Parts: sequence; structure tokens; C-alpha cells
Amino acid sequence: MSLSSALRPRLGLVLLFSRQELVDRHRENALGALWLLLQPLAFIVLFSTVFSHFMRARLGTDADPNAYTIYLICGVLAWNAFANTITRLAGVYTGKAHLIRKIELDLWVMPLHVLLTEGVVWLISMGFFVLFLLWTGHPPTRLWLGLAPVMLTLAMLSYGIGLTLGALDVFLPDIKNALGILLQFGFWMTPVVYLPEILPPWAQAWLVWNPLYVIIDAIHQIVVFNRMPAWQPLAWILAGSVVLLLASHKLLRRLEGEIRDMI
Repeated sequence: MSLSSALRPRLGLVLLFSRQELVDRHRENALGALWLLLQPLAFIVLFSTVFSHFMRARLGTDADPNAYTIYLICGVLAWNAFANTITRLAGVYTGKAHLIRKIELDLWVMPLHVLLTEGVVWLISMGFFVLFLLWTGHPPTRLWLGLAPVMLTLAMLSYGIGLTLGALDVFLPDIKNALGILLQFGFWMTPVVYLPEILPPWAQAWLVWNPLYVIIDAIHQIVVFNRMPAWQPLAWILAGSVVLLLASHKLLRRLEGEIRDMI
């Protein structure tokens, strides 16, 4: 059996889970899947209205009243993609326990549906964000092509962290509660809604050790400042994410029997 034929049914199952999750997410609501469009649209409208018109926030200069709004939205969208992915992955095995008991699922491949669905939500949100940028006279440029490797790095980092937490959550149910607290601290320790320049010098020096700062700063550089980010720090994070993915794969292979027994 070739590698492609072995992977095809697994990836088909991932696509099935992704589609079903997007449908089930708002199944009980009157508007159903339409909320996949309404929620990101409401987010863009709210932030653009509050920060562009009411607060009149500026980014570095008074020349552009939309600059801070753009800075804020692209950073928050990236952070939400990261936080939602690892939060859902942290409970993916206990949440799918009824299926894992019945079907021989690959524990490393099956959770890809979480990454895929959150990627779809991010793309929908970015679609509305682009419309906002066009409306305010800030059309995307060719530099936006650089978002692809940046978001790939974020996805790999999220998946590696999420799978590790998901495996541990089977044995330590407090993982999800602790994760919620850590994400709150992480959000405010990462310059998502504020500029890094407002931090004291000693805190700015430590930012380079925060992978989420490096990734979100790269997004800010491309979208807000219209320049390419420094690729070397991102390359180090990408390499670390690959190592983390390999480690999570090894951990799952080692604990697979215990995970299936515990759930």
C-alpha cells in the first residue's frame, strides 16, 4: 500500500470532521451556519467603529485614524486563531472519546480538523478585514504573500502545543482550566492591543523570547507598516515548532494505549 493511499482515508475523515464541526457549531441557532459570517463581521464593525471614530486612536502619528484599528484587528485575529486552536485541541481526545472507542482513529492526524476549522474561521475574518481595508483606502499589497509562511508557523506551533496538552489532559483534567489562565496572561504579555514601545526596556528585551510576539509582530510589519519582517527569528520558531510536532508525535505513540484506556 502506497503512502498516499494510506493517508487518503485519514485525511478524508479529517475533512469530514471539519465540515461537521462547522455545521454543528451553530446548529441549534436559528441562523445556523450564517453565524460563521456574522460573528467576524460584527467583530470588524465593532473594532473599526470604536477605535477609529469614537476613541480616535492613533498609531505613531495623527496622520491616519485607522492605523491603530488595523494594528489591533490583524493582531487579535491571529491571537484568537492561536488561542482557539490550542484550547480546542487540549480537549480533543476527551471530546471525541465516543468515536475513538469505536473507530481506529490516528490520534496524531485526527485533531487536524481543529486546525482546519479554525483556519477557515480566520480566513473568513480576514476576508471581512480586507473589505474594511479597501473601504478605508488601505488595499493589501504583494507583501501580504508573506503572511502565508507566518501563519503556517503559527499553525504548526499551535498544533504542537495543542496535541501535547491534549495528551496530558487525558491524565490531568485540570489542564484546560490552567490553560485558560495562562492564555489570559499570555495575551497581555504579548503586544496585541498595545505597542511594545510602551513597555519598560527590560520587558522589551524579553519579548524576543515570546514566539507569539515574533509571529504577531511579523503580521503587524506586513499589514500595518507595509514592510517585510525579519525572517530569521521566524525561522527559529518554525524549526522549534517542527521539533515540538515530532515530540508530540512520539508522546502520542508512547501513550496511545493508556489514552485509549483512560477515555
